[in-house]
Amino acid sequence: MFLQWFWIYFPIVVTFGITLLTAHALIPSLVSTGHLPESTQKLRIPLTGFAVLLFAAGVVILILGINATLDVRNVWDRFLI
Repeated sequence: MFLQWFWIYFPIVVTFGITLLTAHALIPSLVSTGHLPESTQKLRIPLTGFAVLLFAAGVVILILGINATLDVRNVWDRFLI
């Protein structure tokens, strides 16, 4: 069960990282060099909001994964055999 939670958690964390990188590094850099118009700065707020939602989902999935690991330890003495 832990592995299932991990495979749900992994893409959430990767998407969170890419979203924050885009919102706070790529967009400002490209706007300051003139590769993107100034109006693109408006995308930063929705991208940051989406990253906050991903962070909250990641925390919930991580907690559920830890609980799944604790349930395994209730059944078997050794988690890694």
